[in-house]
Amino acid sequence: MTTLTIEIPDRETAEVSQIIKKMGGHIIANSKDNLSKIEQVSLNQSLSEAELIQSGKLKPLSFDDLWND
Repeated sequence: MTTLTIEIPDRETAEVSQIIKKMGGHIIANSKDNLSKIEQVSLNQSLSEAELIQSGKLKPLSFDDLWND
């Protein structure tokens, strides 16, 4: 799957969300979730890293590595 970050007018949110869901996609987060810009950037980076791990282009961290950070 591909992850998109888009900006649309508030009045179009429901319609665009329905189209995405109808096409088999899902909404991960939206600005109504009150995500800060830093949180949005972090979320996008995390999704990119997850895709790289899934494709074998990035080695996942071990449980021990996570605890050491």
